[in-house]
Amino acid sequence: MANVDSKLKVAELDFDTIKSNLKDFLRAQSEFSDYDFEGSGLSVLLDVLAYNTHYMGYYLNMVSNEMFIDTAIKRASVVSHAKLLGYVPRSRIAARALVNLTITPVANDSNSAIAIPRFTRFVSESKDGVNYVFVNPSARVVSKNLSSGLFVVENLEIKEGQPNGITFTYDSQTNPKQIFELPDVGIDTSTLQVKVQRSAQNANQETYILAQDATDVDENATVYYLEENKNGKYQIYFGDNVVGKALVEGNIVIVSYLLTSGLTGNNLREFRPLDTILTNANVAVTLVSASTSGAAEEDIEKIRFTAPKAFIAQNRAVTKNDYIALINREYPYFEAVNVWGGEENVPPVYGKVFFTAKPLGGYEITVTEIEYVKNSVIKPFSMLTVTPEYVEADYNYINLAVDVNFDPTKTNKTANEVDAAVISAINSFAINNLDTFNSSFKISQLSRAVDDADPSITSNDIKVYLEKRFAPDVTRTLSYSLDFGTELKQGTTAERLISTPSFTYNDDAGIARNCFIEEVLQSFTGVESIEVLTGGSGYVTTPTVTIDGDGTGASARALIVNGAVKRVEITNPGVGYTSATVSISGGGGSGAVIRASLQGRIGRLKIYYFDTQNVKKTLNDNIGSIDYLNGIVTLNSFAPVGVSDPFGTLILKAIPAKKIFSSVRNRIVTLDTTDPSAIATTINAVVES
Repeated sequence: MANVDSKLKVAELDFDTIKSNLKDFLRAQSEFSDYDFEGSGLSVLLDVLAYNTHYMGYYLNMVSNEMFIDTAIKRASVVSHAKLLGYVPRSRIAARALVNLTITPVANDSNSAIAIPRFTRFVSESKDGVNYVFVNPSARVVSKNLSSGLFVVENLEIKEGQPNGITFTYDSQTNPKQIFELPDVGIDTSTLQVKVQRSAQNANQETYILAQDATDVDENATVYYLEENKNGKYQIYFGDNVVGKALVEGNIVIVSYLLTSGLTGNNLREFRPLDTILTNANVAVTLVSASTSGAAEEDIEKIRFTAPKAFIAQNRAVTKNDYIALINREYPYFEAVNVWGGEENVPPVYGKVFFTAKPLGGYEITVTEIEYVKNSVIKPFSMLTVTPEYVEADYNYINLAVDVNFDPTKTNKTANEVDAAVISAINSFAINNLDTFNSSFKISQLSRAVDDADPSITSNDIKVYLEKRFAPDVTRTLSYSLDFGTELKQGTTAERLISTPSFTYNDDAGIARNCFIEEVLQSFTGVESIEVLTGGSGYVTTPTVTIDGDGTGASARALIVNGAVKRVEITNPGVGYTSATVSISGGGGSGAVIRASLQGRIGRLKIYYFDTQNVKKTLNDNIGSIDYLNGIVTLNSFAPVGVSDPFGTLILKAIPAKKIFSSVRNRIVTLDTTDPSAIATTINAVVES
């Protein structure tokens, strides 16, 4: 008779443990007290039972994961949870460019105005062997300039993609829910245009707009709704005569949109018309801004992060997170957005909210975009007493010099293949950690990513340089202040602050010289002062102040008041310091934190050029200064007459003093993947002994 007191353990989910528990359970029964489970057919049955139990445990665990947005793995599950929060995942986004058109008609042209229809096609220059098609998402009408006889179209927006569309006929029997799936992949949903025709016999059409807020929709509103379905495709549906106007039997739904390649359409600068705008006319296309903002579909992690925040905002703008969610929802062309209140600004400005943004795949935001976000996105939702103000993003571009050792006996890859793996790892690190506000760059994390690029990599050494880019005015004398946002290292013979590329500057005799800027080296410095950041407590006797650095001879003593460090006096500044750290110990107390400032904390900049004999000559030995501690570079009365860069950009490159630096407010750390000099790698084959 079976032992009714025997219990089966059910907490384990591992296959082997489940099978072992089943055997233990059977052995505890009197019927199987002397049974050999290892060599019997019953062992096979136990395998089946254990496998089935393990499978069901795994299945139920995965099912339970899919029930929550935080743990769901399948895109369909994450999208479904986002739908409950009122969030529609962002579609693929077409790259956008701005161009001006100058249309010269034939001499006898009688048109006083011409129309540029929606989806007029333009073609770009070749990129990786592909010419991309761009179209204008909205029609434009332009009048002839009576004095010049030309048609001039300014700031025409064109988007990358192929126009496409589909037509549905509503049948209440086959489609009672009025849901229509858009069959194409790669749709930019911001280009959707939905029209409803009365019937095949009645050609009258109404344009329907995307419903954003159910509180603004009544039974007569001509709106449609958009969502991503479980197949990963977008579908539209209509109202029910309560929240939006419903379709009527026989209505024809006409949908048009762009199919775009997303990211690959970025950074294009040359365009020409592919369709005829005006017969026999000459059409000149002038670039206003290169194509940017192209992006892939919103991925699972982005949906998981954004959907709850959009739900919390609830179509209002009160907190700064509300503003960020609102801008991301209403204008999905920004890669990163940051918002801060006037009370957080430096200096404080009350009654304002400040916002900044980085566009997708680019660095510059147009005035038109800024005004649209301020007036059409923020103002309708923000409080009346709060004025939005845009602050231009301040970019810190990083340059990397990466020295990698790898053991060729541990891999079948060549040095070039290891090099490609390292560059890919750096680019992945940049995507995951940079190009966003309120983040930190840590060289230790980057070094770990390089080590993990390939198992054969044994060590790496990374030098980081920071770039500030600006376009100096070449028509007048101005001063410029560039904030690197982190402490800068004082220059040495091998490394110092420099500029690139060359710029043209007139010397005292009025001769134009090809010039550069560099830091004036200081051969030796001492410790100028020591600041008490935190006084600590409990100090009974005078503690010891220790000064470490690359110089010699510096010493100091602490003054104690009421058990805390009041101040630290320099007794000997020492010599030869380009960096110094200080610490305090002993005295019976704890918690004091101090910081050293070096003599020569303010460095100097000069302008130089090379004469015809390639001899370095100084043109101006004091064109500006470097505040090393605060990371601020100032150019005083700077008057270049030209910059060799085709876009007029001048770069100042400096060495950060710390291996961790952060971005706050409008500052953002980025790696310019379009700059071939941004990553310099050296791959060394070194066999470990």
